[in-house]
Amino acid sequence: MFEQSVIAENTFLKHICALREDARNCIGAAGSLELCRGDEETAIDLLQTVLAAEIVCVLRYTMISISPDGLKSPWIANEFQAQANDERSHMKMAAARIEQLGGIPNFNPDSLAQRSAGLGNNDGSFAKRVADNLAAERCVIEHYRDLIGYFSATDPETCSMLREIVRDEEDHNSDMEDLLVSYAG
Repeated sequence: MFEQSVIAENTFLKHICALREDARNCIGAAGSLELCRGDEETAIDLLQTVLAAEIVCVLRYTMISISPDGLKSPWIANEFQAQANDERSHMKMAAARIEQLGGIPNFNPDSLAQRSAGLGNNDGSFAKRVADNLAAERCVIEHYRDLIGYFSATDPETCSMLREIVRDEEDHNSDMEDLLVSYAG
């Protein structure tokens, strides 16, 4: 996991870690996998955490793409807008799956901060903001892997969707690592 000092300094990461803990509690409260088969309510609640995380990532990456750094550098703007577009696709996938399971995707902005990683702010250097996003991206990947483990025996369709999202998130992780190296160099 991440060092406590890193989490304390990164509001986005702190909220992602809290989101992940809430999802783990939801999984634990649902009981064993055998008891959870067909438990659409639990699945919908867990997928709402995915939806919230993806909505926030769309907003954060779009914010960076139009930040002063993004406006100065078309490469930065394009990279983060491409990531925002990927996150938007993930958001739509999660919303569609929630609907397939009989739920209503929660796009309510009033409760978004409680359900997700929060938007954070635009304070700090560009490298710090990217590093904060990188740390949160890693936590999201861990969260989604937890969910894959949960859904693997009960819901292959959701499991497959999450695996596809994790592949993209791992690419984003790699892109941000490369960006930090090139920005520092």
